[in-house]
Amino acid sequence: MSTGRAAVPLREDVFTQTTIFLFSVSLGMATVIVPLLATAAGYQLGVVGFLIGVSAITQIVARAGMGVLMDRFSTRTFILASLLLLAASCAVLAASDALWAFIVSQLLQGAGRAYFFTGTQTHVVRGTRPAVSALAIMNVTNGIGLLVGPLLAGFIGDSSLILALVVAAAIAGVAILTCVFLVRYEPFVKQQPIEGEVKPSRMWRRSGVMTAGWMGAVAGAWRGILNSYLPLLITQAGHSIPVAGAMMTLANLAALGGSAVATPVRRLGIPISTVLGTALVSLGTAAMALSTANFVWSGIFLAISGIGAGVLQTLGPALGAESVDPQERGRSIAAIGTFRAISLLITPMGIGALVFVLPSAAVATAVVAVAVAVPAMVMRGSGSARS
Repeated sequence: MSTGRAAVPLREDVFTQTTIFLFSVSLGMATVIVPLLATAAGYQLGVVGFLIGVSAITQIVARAGMGVLMDRFSTRTFILASLLLLAASCAVLAASDALWAFIVSQLLQGAGRAYFFTGTQTHVVRGTRPAVSALAIMNVTNGIGLLVGPLLAGFIGDSSLILALVVAAAIAGVAILTCVFLVRYEPFVKQQPIEGEVKPSRMWRRSGVMTAGWMGAVAGAWRGILNSYLPLLITQAGHSIPVAGAMMTLANLAALGGSAVATPVRRLGIPISTVLGTALVSLGTAAMALSTANFVWSGIFLAISGIGAGVLQTLGPALGAESVDPQERGRSIAAIGTFRAISLLITPMGIGALVFVLPSAAVATAVVAVAVAVPAMVMRGSGSARS
Protein backbone atom coordinates (compact mmCIF):
# COMPACT_ATOMS: atom_id res chain seq x y z
CA MET A 1 0.00 0.00 0.00
CA SER A 2 1.45 3.35 -1.07
CA THR A 3 0.31 6.74 0.12
CA GLY A 4 1.48 10.26 0.95
CA ARG A 5 -0.32 10.96 4.20
CA ALA A 6 -3.29 8.92 5.41
CA ALA A 7 -5.37 8.01 8.42
CA VAL A 8 -4.08 5.43 10.87
CA PRO A 9 -6.35 2.36 10.56
CA LEU A 10 -6.25 -0.44 13.10
CA ARG A 11 -4.33 -2.74 10.72
CA GLU A 12 -1.53 -0.21 10.26
CA ASP A 13 -1.40 0.46 13.99
CA VAL A 14 -1.06 -3.25 14.77
CA PHE A 15 1.74 -3.88 12.29
CA THR A 16 3.57 -0.66 13.15
CA GLN A 17 3.49 -1.16 16.90
CA THR A 18 4.33 -4.87 16.59
CA THR A 19 7.38 -4.04 14.47
CA ILE A 20 8.51 -1.39 16.95
CA PHE A 21 7.99 -3.77 19.88
CA LEU A 22 9.96 -6.64 18.33
CA PHE A 23 12.86 -4.39 17.31
CA SER A 24 13.00 -2.95 20.82
CA VAL A 25 12.99 -6.39 22.46
CA SER A 26 15.88 -7.49 20.24
CA LEU A 27 17.81 -4.25 20.83
CA GLY A 28 17.11 -4.39 24.58
CA MET A 29 18.60 -7.87 24.72
CA ALA A 30 21.71 -6.83 22.79
CA THR A 31 22.14 -3.76 25.00
CA VAL A 32 22.56 -5.95 28.09
CA ILE A 33 24.52 -8.79 26.51
CA VAL A 34 27.15 -6.96 24.43
CA PRO A 35 29.06 -5.22 27.29
CA LEU A 36 28.82 -8.34 29.45
CA LEU A 37 30.14 -10.48 26.60
CA ALA A 38 33.00 -8.01 26.09
CA THR A 39 34.09 -8.23 29.72
CA ALA A 40 33.70 -12.03 29.65
CA ALA A 41 36.00 -12.07 26.61
CA GLY A 42 38.64 -10.26 28.67
CA TYR A 43 38.39 -6.67 27.43
CA GLN A 44 39.14 -3.90 29.96
CA LEU A 45 36.43 -1.47 31.06
CA GLY A 46 37.92 1.41 29.09
CA VAL A 47 38.02 -0.71 25.94
CA VAL A 48 34.40 -1.77 26.44
CA GLY A 49 33.31 1.87 26.37
CA PHE A 50 35.14 2.45 23.10
CA LEU A 51 33.65 -0.71 21.57
CA ILE A 52 30.12 0.35 22.50
CA GLY A 53 30.79 3.87 21.25
CA VAL A 54 31.80 2.55 17.83
CA SER A 55 28.11 2.03 17.00
CA ALA A 56 27.59 5.79 17.12
CA ILE A 57 29.98 6.27 14.19
CA THR A 58 27.60 4.61 11.75
CA GLN A 59 24.67 6.28 13.49
CA ILE A 60 26.14 9.69 12.73
CA VAL A 61 26.93 8.80 9.12
CA ALA A 62 23.56 7.13 8.52
CA ARG A 63 21.50 9.92 10.10
CA ALA A 64 23.48 12.62 8.29
CA GLY A 65 22.54 11.10 4.95
CA MET A 66 18.94 10.16 5.71
CA GLY A 67 17.53 13.61 4.99
CA VAL A 68 18.52 13.30 1.34
CA LEU A 69 17.63 9.60 1.09
CA MET A 70 14.11 10.24 2.41
CA ASP A 71 13.46 12.15 -0.80
CA ARG A 72 14.11 8.89 -2.67
CA PHE A 73 13.02 6.01 -0.43
CA SER A 74 9.96 5.36 1.72
CA THR A 75 10.19 5.24 5.51
CA ARG A 76 9.23 1.56 5.35
CA THR A 77 12.43 0.86 3.41
CA PHE A 78 14.54 2.32 6.24
CA ILE A 79 12.65 0.29 8.87
CA LEU A 80 13.16 -2.91 6.89
CA ALA A 81 16.88 -2.18 6.46
CA SER A 82 17.22 -1.52 10.19
CA LEU A 83 15.80 -4.93 11.09
CA LEU A 84 18.18 -6.70 8.72
CA LEU A 85 21.13 -4.79 10.19
CA LEU A 86 20.17 -5.53 13.81
CA ALA A 87 19.72 -9.25 13.09
CA ALA A 88 23.11 -9.35 11.35
CA SER A 89 24.73 -7.46 14.24
CA CYS A 90 23.59 -10.04 16.80
CA ALA A 91 24.48 -12.95 14.52
CA VAL A 92 28.05 -11.73 13.93
CA LEU A 93 28.78 -11.41 17.65
CA ALA A 94 27.15 -14.75 18.39
CA ALA A 95 29.59 -16.34 15.93
CA SER A 96 32.78 -14.78 17.36
CA ASP A 97 33.99 -12.66 20.28
CA ALA A 98 37.11 -11.50 18.43
CA LEU A 99 37.82 -7.77 18.27
CA TRP A 100 36.80 -7.54 14.62
CA ALA A 101 33.44 -9.13 15.44
CA PHE A 102 32.69 -6.56 18.14
CA ILE A 103 33.59 -3.70 15.79
CA VAL A 104 31.56 -5.04 12.85
CA SER A 105 28.63 -5.89 15.12
CA GLN A 106 28.54 -2.43 16.66
CA LEU A 107 28.85 -0.70 13.29
CA LEU A 108 25.89 -2.73 11.99
CA GLN A 109 23.88 -2.04 15.13
CA GLY A 110 24.59 1.69 14.90
CA ALA A 111 23.29 1.90 11.34
CA GLY A 112 20.29 -0.19 12.35
CA ARG A 113 19.47 2.15 15.23
CA ALA A 114 19.74 5.22 13.01
CA TYR A 115 17.50 3.84 10.27
CA PHE A 116 14.95 2.43 12.71
CA PHE A 117 14.38 5.33 15.06
CA THR A 118 14.56 8.06 12.42
CA GLY A 119 12.50 5.93 10.05
CA THR A 120 9.77 5.04 12.55
CA GLN A 121 9.57 8.54 14.02
CA THR A 122 9.09 9.96 10.55
CA HIS A 123 6.68 7.16 9.62
CA VAL A 124 4.32 7.72 12.55
CA VAL A 125 4.21 11.53 12.30
CA ARG A 126 3.01 11.21 8.70
CA GLY A 127 -0.31 9.86 9.95
CA THR A 128 -3.17 12.06 11.06
CA ARG A 129 -2.34 12.06 14.77
CA PRO A 130 -0.59 15.13 16.24
CA ALA A 131 3.18 14.62 16.30
CA VAL A 132 3.40 14.52 20.11
CA SER A 133 0.64 11.89 20.36
CA ALA A 134 2.07 9.74 17.57
CA LEU A 135 5.56 9.83 19.07
CA ALA A 136 4.26 9.22 22.59
CA ILE A 137 2.50 6.03 21.41
CA MET A 138 5.64 4.94 19.60
CA ASN A 139 7.78 5.58 22.68
CA VAL A 140 5.36 3.63 24.88
CA THR A 141 5.61 0.62 22.55
CA ASN A 142 9.37 1.04 22.30
CA GLY A 143 9.56 1.31 26.09
CA ILE A 144 7.58 -1.88 26.62
CA GLY A 145 9.95 -3.70 24.26
CA LEU A 146 12.91 -2.31 26.15
CA LEU A 147 11.33 -3.60 29.36
CA VAL A 148 10.95 -7.11 28.02
CA GLY A 149 14.31 -7.29 26.23
CA PRO A 150 16.67 -6.82 29.19
CA LEU A 151 14.63 -9.19 31.38
CA LEU A 152 14.72 -11.84 28.66
CA ALA A 153 18.44 -11.22 28.16
CA GLY A 154 19.12 -11.56 31.89
CA PHE A 155 17.13 -14.79 32.09
CA ILE A 156 18.75 -16.42 29.04
CA GLY A 157 22.16 -14.78 29.49
CA ASP A 158 22.52 -16.21 32.99
CA SER A 159 23.02 -19.59 31.31
CA SER A 160 24.44 -18.54 27.93
CA LEU A 161 25.30 -15.08 26.59
CA ILE A 162 25.66 -16.49 23.07
CA LEU A 163 22.21 -18.06 23.13
CA ALA A 164 20.75 -14.71 24.18
CA LEU A 165 22.27 -13.08 21.09
CA VAL A 166 20.89 -15.82 18.84
CA VAL A 167 17.42 -15.26 20.27
CA ALA A 168 17.79 -11.50 19.77
CA ALA A 169 18.70 -12.04 16.11
CA ALA A 170 15.70 -14.34 15.65
CA ILE A 171 13.31 -11.77 17.14
CA ALA A 172 14.60 -9.11 14.73
CA GLY A 173 14.04 -11.61 11.93
CA VAL A 174 10.38 -12.06 12.92
CA ALA A 175 9.93 -8.28 12.88
CA ILE A 176 10.93 -8.26 9.21
CA LEU A 177 7.72 -10.17 8.43
CA THR A 178 5.50 -7.59 10.16
CA CYS A 179 7.39 -4.68 8.58
CA VAL A 180 6.49 -5.87 5.09
CA PHE A 181 2.82 -5.07 5.82
CA LEU A 182 3.40 -1.44 6.83
CA VAL A 183 1.91 1.36 4.72
CA ARG A 184 4.42 2.55 2.14
CA TYR A 185 4.33 6.32 2.36
CA GLU A 186 5.68 8.05 -0.73
CA PRO A 187 9.15 9.61 -0.37
CA PHE A 188 9.17 13.28 0.55
CA VAL A 189 9.07 15.81 -2.27
CA LYS A 190 11.97 18.22 -1.95
CA GLN A 191 10.73 21.78 -1.95
CA GLN A 192 12.09 23.91 -4.77
CA PRO A 193 13.05 27.49 -3.85
CA ILE A 194 10.69 30.17 -5.15
CA GLU A 195 12.36 32.99 -7.05
CA GLY A 196 12.75 36.02 -4.83
CA GLU A 197 12.02 34.09 -1.65
CA VAL A 198 14.54 34.19 1.19
CA LYS A 199 16.42 30.90 1.31
CA PRO A 200 15.69 29.08 4.59
CA SER A 201 18.55 28.54 7.01
CA ARG A 202 20.20 25.16 7.38
CA MET A 203 17.96 22.67 9.17
CA TRP A 204 20.06 22.36 12.33
CA ARG A 205 20.29 26.14 12.72
CA ARG A 206 16.54 26.66 13.01
CA SER A 207 15.40 27.51 16.52
CA GLY A 208 12.99 24.62 17.12
CA VAL A 209 15.30 22.06 15.52
CA MET A 210 18.32 23.28 17.50
CA THR A 211 16.44 23.06 20.80
CA ALA A 212 15.11 19.62 19.87
CA GLY A 213 18.63 18.54 18.95
CA TRP A 214 19.97 19.39 22.41
CA MET A 215 17.08 17.49 23.96
CA GLY A 216 18.09 14.50 21.85
CA ALA A 217 21.74 14.90 22.83
CA VAL A 218 20.96 14.66 26.54
CA ALA A 219 18.63 11.69 26.03
CA GLY A 220 21.30 10.12 23.84
CA ALA A 221 23.93 10.50 26.57
CA TRP A 222 21.59 8.72 29.00
CA ARG A 223 21.02 5.93 26.51
CA GLY A 224 24.75 5.73 25.81
CA ILE A 225 25.45 5.12 29.51
CA LEU A 226 22.72 2.49 29.68
CA ASN A 227 24.08 0.72 26.61
CA SER A 228 27.66 0.63 27.84
CA TYR A 229 28.49 1.05 31.51
CA LEU A 230 25.26 0.49 33.44
CA PRO A 231 25.39 -3.35 33.24
CA LEU A 232 29.07 -3.24 34.17
CA LEU A 233 28.55 -0.88 37.12
CA ILE A 234 25.79 -3.12 38.45
CA THR A 235 27.72 -6.38 38.14
CA GLN A 236 30.93 -4.83 39.49
CA ALA A 237 28.99 -3.73 42.55
CA GLY A 238 28.40 -7.41 43.29
CA HIS A 239 24.98 -7.89 41.71
CA SER A 240 24.11 -10.70 39.28
CA ILE A 241 23.42 -10.57 35.53
CA PRO A 242 19.63 -10.93 36.06
CA VAL A 243 19.79 -7.93 38.42
CA ALA A 244 21.59 -5.95 35.72
CA GLY A 245 18.82 -6.88 33.31
CA ALA A 246 16.20 -5.84 35.88
CA MET A 247 17.90 -2.46 36.35
CA MET A 248 17.85 -1.89 32.59
CA THR A 249 14.17 -2.73 32.61
CA LEU A 250 13.58 -0.28 35.47
CA ALA A 251 15.34 2.47 33.52
CA ASN A 252 13.24 1.81 30.44
CA LEU A 253 10.06 1.65 32.52
CA ALA A 254 10.90 5.07 33.94
CA ALA A 255 11.54 6.41 30.42
CA LEU A 256 8.17 5.01 29.45
CA GLY A 257 6.62 7.02 32.27
CA GLY A 258 8.49 10.11 31.11
CA SER A 259 7.04 9.72 27.62
CA ALA A 260 3.56 9.38 29.10
CA VAL A 261 3.82 12.73 30.93
CA ALA A 262 5.57 14.56 28.09
CA THR A 263 2.42 16.32 26.91
CA PRO A 264 1.55 17.96 30.26
CA VAL A 265 5.23 18.81 30.83
CA ARG A 266 5.29 20.63 27.50
CA ARG A 267 2.59 22.98 28.74
CA LEU A 268 5.25 24.45 31.05
CA GLY A 269 6.99 25.82 27.97
CA ILE A 270 9.94 24.53 25.95
CA PRO A 271 12.74 26.23 27.98
CA ILE A 272 11.39 24.94 31.31
CA SER A 273 10.74 21.48 29.85
CA THR A 274 14.30 21.33 28.55
CA VAL A 275 15.84 22.38 31.87
CA LEU A 276 13.61 20.03 33.89
CA GLY A 277 14.27 17.00 31.71
CA THR A 278 18.00 17.70 31.51
CA ALA A 279 18.33 18.13 35.28
CA LEU A 280 16.53 14.86 35.99
CA VAL A 281 18.74 12.98 33.51
CA SER A 282 22.04 14.49 34.61
CA LEU A 283 21.67 14.49 38.39
CA GLY A 284 19.78 11.20 38.48
CA THR A 285 22.41 9.40 36.40
CA ALA A 286 25.31 10.81 38.41
CA ALA A 287 23.68 9.81 41.72
CA MET A 288 22.90 6.34 40.37
CA ALA A 289 26.48 5.75 39.28
CA LEU A 290 27.81 6.65 42.74
CA SER A 291 25.31 4.49 44.65
CA THR A 292 25.31 1.15 42.82
CA ALA A 293 26.37 -0.67 45.99
CA ASN A 294 22.94 0.15 47.40
CA PHE A 295 20.43 -1.49 45.09
CA VAL A 296 17.43 0.50 46.33
CA TRP A 297 18.95 3.97 46.08
CA SER A 298 20.62 3.31 42.74
CA GLY A 299 17.28 2.10 41.41
CA ILE A 300 15.50 5.25 42.63
CA PHE A 301 18.08 7.55 41.04
CA LEU A 302 18.03 5.51 37.82
CA ALA A 303 14.25 5.86 37.66
CA ILE A 304 14.51 9.63 38.12
CA SER A 305 16.97 9.88 35.24
CA GLY A 306 14.75 7.69 33.07
CA ILE A 307 11.73 9.95 33.57
CA GLY A 308 13.77 12.92 32.37
CA ALA A 309 15.05 10.99 29.36
CA GLY A 310 11.52 9.92 28.45
CA VAL A 311 10.34 13.53 28.46
CA LEU A 312 13.24 14.71 26.30
CA GLN A 313 13.11 11.89 23.75
CA THR A 314 9.39 12.49 23.20
CA LEU A 315 9.32 16.28 23.11
CA GLY A 316 12.51 16.64 21.03
CA PRO A 317 11.41 14.94 17.78
CA ALA A 318 7.88 16.35 18.16
CA LEU A 319 9.20 19.91 18.48
CA GLY A 320 11.52 19.40 15.52
CA ALA A 321 8.75 17.96 13.34
CA GLU A 322 6.33 20.77 14.22
CA SER A 323 8.92 23.51 13.63
CA VAL A 324 9.21 22.84 9.89
CA ASP A 325 6.97 22.35 6.88
CA PRO A 326 5.43 18.85 6.45
CA GLN A 327 7.77 17.95 3.56
CA GLU A 328 10.78 18.83 5.73
CA ARG A 329 9.86 16.59 8.64
CA GLY A 330 12.13 13.76 7.51
CA ARG A 331 15.14 16.05 7.30
CA SER A 332 14.26 17.65 10.64
CA ILE A 333 14.04 14.33 12.49
CA ALA A 334 17.24 13.12 10.83
CA ALA A 335 19.05 16.29 11.93
CA ILE A 336 17.83 15.84 15.51
CA GLY A 337 18.95 12.23 15.39
CA THR A 338 22.45 13.33 14.43
CA PHE A 339 22.74 15.27 17.71
CA ARG A 340 21.68 12.11 19.55
CA ALA A 341 24.12 9.93 17.60
CA ILE A 342 27.06 12.23 18.35
CA SER A 343 26.14 12.08 22.03
CA LEU A 344 25.98 8.29 21.86
CA LEU A 345 29.54 8.33 20.49
CA ILE A 346 31.04 10.85 22.88
CA THR A 347 29.46 9.59 26.10
CA PRO A 348 30.80 6.02 26.37
CA MET A 349 34.14 7.00 24.82
CA GLY A 350 34.44 9.89 27.24
CA ILE A 351 33.78 7.59 30.17
CA GLY A 352 36.24 5.08 28.72
CA ALA A 353 38.95 7.74 28.56
CA LEU A 354 38.25 9.02 32.09
CA VAL A 355 38.41 5.50 33.52
CA PHE A 356 42.19 5.64 33.03
CA VAL A 357 42.61 8.83 35.11
CA LEU A 358 39.74 8.76 37.64
CA PRO A 359 39.37 6.39 40.62
CA SER A 360 36.58 4.28 39.09
CA ALA A 361 34.12 3.84 36.23
CA ALA A 362 31.37 5.06 38.57
CA VAL A 363 33.10 8.41 39.14
CA ALA A 364 33.84 8.75 35.42
CA THR A 365 30.17 8.08 34.61
CA ALA A 366 29.01 10.70 37.12
CA VAL A 367 31.40 13.32 35.72
CA VAL A 368 30.24 12.76 32.13
CA ALA A 369 26.57 12.74 33.17
CA VAL A 370 26.94 16.20 34.73
CA ALA A 371 29.12 17.58 31.93
CA VAL A 372 26.70 16.65 29.15
CA ALA A 373 23.96 18.77 30.75
CA VAL A 374 25.92 22.02 30.53
CA PRO A 375 25.54 22.77 26.78
CA ALA A 376 21.87 21.75 26.84
CA MET A 377 21.21 24.16 29.70
CA VAL A 378 23.11 26.98 28.00
CA MET A 379 21.63 26.44 24.53
CA ARG A 380 18.02 25.90 25.56
CA GLY A 381 15.65 27.86 23.36
CA SER A 382 12.07 28.76 22.86
CA GLY A 383 11.48 26.74 19.73
CA SER A 384 7.95 26.97 18.45
CA ALA A 385 5.78 24.85 16.25
CA ARG A 386 4.45 26.02 12.91
CA SER A 387 0.76 26.69 12.81
